[in-house]
Amino acid sequence: MIAKPVGIIIIMLSFLGGFVLMGGNLLSLWHPSELVVILGIALGTFLASTPVVVWKRTFYFLGRYFSGDRVNKRLYQETLGLLEELARLSRSSGMLALEKHLLEPEASPIFMHYSRVMKHKDLTKFIVDNFNYLLLNPPENQNFKDHLYNQIGATTQSMSEVPKAVGKVADWLPGFGIVAAVMGVILTMELLGGDMDIAAIGKAIGAALVGTLTGVFMAFAVLAPFVHAVEIMIRQDRMLMEVTAEFISAYANGVSPSLAVEIGRQSLPPEYCLERDEIG
Repeated sequence: MIAKPVGIIIIMLSFLGGFVLMGGNLLSLWHPSELVVILGIALGTFLASTPVVVWKRTFYFLGRYFSGDRVNKRLYQETLGLLEELARLSRSSGMLALEKHLLEPEASPIFMHYSRVMKHKDLTKFIVDNFNYLLLNPPENQNFKDHLYNQIGATTQSMSEVPKAVGKVADWLPGFGIVAAVMGVILTMELLGGDMDIAAIGKAIGAALVGTLTGVFMAFAVLAPFVHAVEIMIRQDRMLMEVTAEFISAYANGVSPSLAVEIGRQSLPPEYCLERDEIG
């Protein structure tokens, strides 16, 4: 979690500190009108080019980005622990014993025990939906594993619309910076003629160039890292759901809860390797 604040500090110190070391005055970079043009157009194009569901997904990932709420070892522990507890309950009391827990997971004492899983809405929905599916006693010839992986593909495809959309805006930002710069040049041209104030013209040209600088900086130092971070989060979410799918698929095929946990554990990415006694 500390890596992100450190990274942001390094970016800003390099940008602003380097400018100061060159002999620049930080006030020379402060032009609110340029920011209004560049960021306003960027926001407008994002809203105009994406559906509402992508807006919501973007805010969701923005929250995860700044909170450092990523997939981690503890989340894998809780996920396998929850799956094992649900499987053991169904084996001991029958599948119908799961119904009340699946109907309102936020009120279920089992689900409430695994707070990290409950915070991950897509994972919780995936678990609930597929245990509910098993409650309906699907036909044995149904390829349940393919069904699980099709769901994962659809979910991650939906998630991927966020880095695609934000990445497009990042590609456009240098162009928006040029728009602001051209506006500044137009204003500069009005200062030409007669008794020209060289200082005012120089200041106007500098302000115009800040527009280009702002567009490039926002594209490559602000949005590009966010896009890459979201792509990593989506890959992590996919791996988490695949581990869950391996467990549920094994459970649906009659495997014991303990063996299903072991199958899930052996599907973990190497960086999140767990020992059997760590699960729960």
